[in-house]
Amino acid sequence: LGPSFTFFGIGPAGENLVKYAVVSGDGRHAGRGGLGAVFGAKRLKGIAVRGTTRTPLADARRVVELSRDLSSRSLGEGTSKYRELGTVANVLVFNRLGALPTRNFQAGSFEGAEAVSGEALHAGEAAGVRKHCAACTIGCEHVFQTKRGQGVRLEYEGLFALGPLCGIADKDAILEAAARCDELGLDVISAGGTAAFAMECGERGLLGDVPSFGDRDGLLALLDDVAHRRGRGDLFAEGSRRAAERIGGDAPSFACHVKGLELPGYEPRALQAMALGLAVGTRGADHNRSGAYEDDFRPGANRLEADVSKGPAAAASEERAALLDSLVLCKFLRGAFGDLFAECAAVSYTHLRAH
Repeated sequence: LGPSFTFFGIGPAGENLVKYAVVSGDGRHAGRGGLGAVFGAKRLKGIAVRGTTRTPLADARRVVELSRDLSSRSLGEGTSKYRELGTVANVLVFNRLGALPTRNFQAGSFEGAEAVSGEALHAGEAAGVRKHCAACTIGCEHVFQTKRGQGVRLEYEGLFALGPLCGIADKDAILEAAARCDELGLDVISAGGTAAFAMECGERGLLGDVPSFGDRDGLLALLDDVAHRRGRGDLFAEGSRRAAERIGGDAPSFACHVKGLELPGYEPRALQAMALGLAVGTRGADHNRSGAYEDDFRPGANRLEADVSKGPAAAASEERAALLDSLVLCKFLRGAFGDLFAECAAVSYTHLRAH
């Protein structure tokens, strides 16, 4: 179709209706919620799109002024970690706070955290290269090299889910697993969460023929089997909640999800505001809909106690997330705002077409 088009499509996981299949395009993945399975169910491989018109602005000059101001502020301290290491910088911090989910949430710290940390990833042969979204000043995307020489974009969520959550302390194995998820069209969070659940099923003797915690080759094989619905992969292609219901016994008690959506990389017992934010999420355990961990990390906050202050904090985080999404602004910019609501109102006004 030519370079003016962008293509978004599914992989084998979507074609085989894996419940956490993604739609991928332009180096990004619409992962949470199984949109790839929706495409697959409609026998739709993908969509090619291009734009031909510009969106009219009420005050184009003011839009440019506000954009330049925000760009300048985005280079401050509030976004430094995203530029330097990317979100993989979270690993050692969360591990120190007991908030790094480990071995299917059996623990909040991982003995191999240092070996798979953002610092370790950037220090080795796989050292990351920064990438930017269009016109972005932060460059939070860090692309690392697998042993095969393949570039793979790794965020904290994929690192935690395919690493500590599965008991894997080998950064090369994690990069390979992340690359495999990209190739197959699997959401890395749900893939890691479901694999970790399978590993605990094996540990508890509920199932055979599943990898154990720390089994890098077993994890890679399971990802392939899930995407193609082979053997045990057919069961775990349904996600941890449905798989647990079929296995029975105690399995539902350690399938870690909210409304069927596997938990992201925050140990809820160590982050009580975030625990509430995940618990009441409209589409389940979704860290993009709730950033309530901001309250847990607020100076003076008691992140270990579930008191009445957590409700308003969780609600406010959802409002901030919805506002930034509505304006199509990156959530990593939130630290660059002084008064988020007032400044977003100004941005909105300059974008609206006058009637």
